[in-house]
Amino acid sequence: MVEGMKLGCRCGQVRGRIAAHPHWQGNRLTCYCKDCRAYLQHLERADCLNEFGGTDIYQVPPAHVAISQGQAQLACLQLTQRGVYRFYTQCCNTPVGNCFSAFWPMVGIVDSFVLGTLDEQVGPTTGSVYCRDALARVPDELKGTRSHKAMVLRLIAKLLAWKLCGKNSPSVFFISGEPCVVPQLLAPGSAADKG
Repeated sequence: MVEGMKLGCRCGQVRGRIAAHPHWQGNRLTCYCKDCRAYLQHLERADCLNEFGGTDIYQVPPAHVAISQGQAQLACLQLTQRGVYRFYTQCCNTPVGNCFSAFWPMVGIVDSFVLGTLDEQVGPTTGSVYCRDALARVPDELKGTRSHKAMVLRLIAKLLAWKLCGKNSPSVFFISGEPCVVPQLLAPGSAADKG
């Protein structure tokens, strides 16, 4: 069982929690995609990347996430018009999490929004995705035990189970199917990946 996880931005204006849940309901991974890097570079938060350009993420259903303080500080951006919704705090540019849409019941909480470390709370990463986009070859010991393909299949299984269980609601990120704030669409080249 994963005990409730406290969430918060670096300046303390936004606070929240991931509800206690069985360990198998979460999905711990590291993403090395260019879009995650561009998101963090836009926020000027490259400090949230590991040395190979990866982002540590914990995926849970939105119904498990609550914001108890500072909801008005949430902001959202998209790299493309149909892209992933990437939430952050406007008070201090802390990356919060990534969502596909209101329909798909998944939010990838970025490690920087977790108070404490993911290693302490849920254990090491179980796998990595988009290693081909990493800044350098990712050592096998950092990749986790599951391959990219296995991680994608695992997420699909979780998405279907969470959808069937109605875990996409309530959501602090979407209201009546729309993002809780109007997403900022980045201009082409504004978040260009230098890596």
